[in-house]
Amino acid sequence: MTTTLPAHPGPMYQLLNPSIHAEMDRLAIRTNQRVLEIGAGIGEITDRLAEIVGRYGSVTAVDADTSHLTGTAVINIHQLDVNRDPVPGHAGGYDYILARWPHGPLRDSADLIEQMITRLRLGGWLVLADITPTPPRIYRAPDDESAALIHSVMQQVHRAIAGPDGATWTADPETLLVSHRMVQHCTHTATETWTGGGAGCRLLADIVTHLRPRLSSITDADADRFADLMTDTRVLLSSYERRVIHARKGTC
Repeated sequence: MTTTLPAHPGPMYQLLNPSIHAEMDRLAIRTNQRVLEIGAGIGEITDRLAEIVGRYGSVTAVDADTSHLTGTAVINIHQLDVNRDPVPGHAGGYDYILARWPHGPLRDSADLIEQMITRLRLGGWLVLADITPTPPRIYRAPDDESAALIHSVMQQVHRAIAGPDGATWTADPETLLVSHRMVQHCTHTATETWTGGGAGCRLLADIVTHLRPRLSSITDADADRFADLMTDTRVLLSSYERRVIHARKGTC
């Protein structure tokens, strides 16, 4: 059976942006480089990449929904479903590949990673960004029933993003990357504390609204109650754990 990824990821893209920006700072991209971005979304990262590589560099932006992306002399847009379509480019064609988890189950994430590694030049960097299966924690809620609802909804959102098995890029990045002669691999994880009424809880409420047609296990009343709780300052919870993995393609 062919899996089709959701065409409109909406606010889910904002979950990973802080970690992706930090990773771009760690691995300095240079002018004139060729960059492939998988999961370009609304183009926030795409635009920053284009500014960095400059007029003689290139950014190839890939997403299932490209309606928010604007092509330029530097930015090349490809509307693709990575579950069905091959990664654009040729062997050794990119200096830097940044791939954001596509917010839906992948048919074969290992195959997609192998395609990206093939398209990296020797010495080029691969960056994989996703959300780990680590469950968020509810530190404070108005009552036990509210805490249970928040936990249930956040678990269902994670399953909608990562698939029923909860797997994202890979549970064992070192083994996969080493087997493809990738070196200097490093994993960074991050969580934040979100308070009701704050930016994180508002984002979470927006994501639940966006995903509502796919969250079949919660009722409309539950969804409305959850939205109210995300504005309640008595709520304190941890965010989903963001993960960014980077590795360099070996030169020998």
